[in-house]
Amino acid sequence: MVLVLFLLPAGYHAQEEILKEKVAVINVEVPVRVFYKGVALATLTRDDFRLFEDGEPQSINGFEIQRKKIKVQKVNLKTEAGTAATRRRYFVLIFRIFDYNDRMQQAVQYIFDHLLDDNDQLLLFVNDRTLALNQDVWQVKRHQILDQILHDESMRAKQNLENYFQIIHKNVDQTRLLALSQRDQNFFPPNIIQFLENYLETWKEFKKKYLIPDLDKFYNFAHYLEKVNYEKWVLMFYQIEQFPNLKIAGQIRNEIEDLIGQLQVARSEDSVHAEIIDKLLTAIDHSLNAADDFPVEEVSKLLAKVDTTYHCFISTVQREAMSPDLDFKRVASDIESSMREITHRSGGQVLFGGDFVSGLHAIEEREDVCYLLTYEPKNPQKKGKISIKVSDPRYKLYYDDNIRADYINDYLKKKAAADPTIQLDNLALTARTLQLQISNFVMTAVKHEKYGQLAVIVQIRDFENQKVYDQSRAISAKEPTLSISIDCDWLKPGKYMFLVEARDLTSGRTAMDILQTEVK
Repeated sequence: MVLVLFLLPAGYHAQEEILKEKVAVINVEVPVRVFYKGVALATLTRDDFRLFEDGEPQSINGFEIQRKKIKVQKVNLKTEAGTAATRRRYFVLIFRIFDYNDRMQQAVQYIFDHLLDDNDQLLLFVNDRTLALNQDVWQVKRHQILDQILHDESMRAKQNLENYFQIIHKNVDQTRLLALSQRDQNFFPPNIIQFLENYLETWKEFKKKYLIPDLDKFYNFAHYLEKVNYEKWVLMFYQIEQFPNLKIAGQIRNEIEDLIGQLQVARSEDSVHAEIIDKLLTAIDHSLNAADDFPVEEVSKLLAKVDTTYHCFISTVQREAMSPDLDFKRVASDIESSMREITHRSGGQVLFGGDFVSGLHAIEEREDVCYLLTYEPKNPQKKGKISIKVSDPRYKLYYDDNIRADYINDYLKKKAAADPTIQLDNLALTARTLQLQISNFVMTAVKHEKYGQLAVIVQIRDFENQKVYDQSRAISAKEPTLSISIDCDWLKPGKYMFLVEARDLTSGRTAMDILQTEVK
């Protein structure tokens, strides 16, 4: 089966869903969700709301109640012109997975059988990859393409996880040997400090990579969705991976606890070691059970700004310990409460457990109620902070108080300057020569010169989906923009698909593009 990935290029825009930006602000739309005791309210009127900008009251000149749910009757709607109209919907599917198991496969099947229509636009985030999958390609259905992507990416993610865990097991085994060999020397405190520091650093890296949502991805997809004039839904499948904890009753943990007690009653310089070790253990225990850096407010504001409904399905991957000193346990448990808060604010729901099909069936009927307030700023040139009040102070309101500011684009510009994302441009076949340009990769100084380390993979398939070319090459780029030409004069006349992937070996980021053309 062919793996077809449509990456969003830097200048991506959909044709019909782009809203034309106006030079002067005429009206500002503010989506607002209102809850009472956790239940969405749908009975408020314009008179129930008051809107302020920088504390100054504004007139609400437009008011609409938007009610939507995923499941709708299959009916043809008629436009004023009398032609059939379809419901315009944009789905974002986010997968952070390590195990593409039977239940996950059933969930993907259910999405295509019951949730998606052929006309629905589809944007995917699968671990580190970003893909637009809006059509069947080469007789291969979108469902089959996504199924293959999830299978391949989960295998890759699982291998990366195993590498993390092998490092921890190796450090634990080495520390155990050190404990036995230096028992008479009070277990050599500096080595224990180093072991705990390494363990804590590995955990922080793991949490950032696998547990905490990638803000860059949220900002990127919000950047596109902001200008999409479709009904928008985000479904996230989130497998929370377990992490190897130091067993409370394990040998290593007991040795460290005993060492702290011995050092506390020894010389003053030894008591300093005891304090450091004790603080490291406390920091590890706290960090493993907390996600205090989870960006609830930031993600919630982004979802409100782009007016999308967000549902999340959380499951845990079970593992068996490979060491008597380690035990795989649930970590950062407050991630679940953070996700519950984010989904609630967007009119969605978080569901726990591995029964994804039942969860998908439940959200089909769940209604999202959103009030759309429109006002004309008294001072269009000043983008002030918005505040909204309702008649009953017991009601809870969720909206973006900074909706007029272009903070999404500002964030992405700053991020691009500090952390470049590789770009693949100008993919074309000219006179039987495949040409492309790679730019925006990391340049690293080596002996007073700068180099970019790249891997480039090129695949060519014929019209019958047979692979006729598959080559990869490592390239050391001396210039910030790399131009590549590949002679394709040997190709027989016919239709071909060219799939090119460029990977920045320094940052690990990937860019891909596809070209379908005819060779004459």
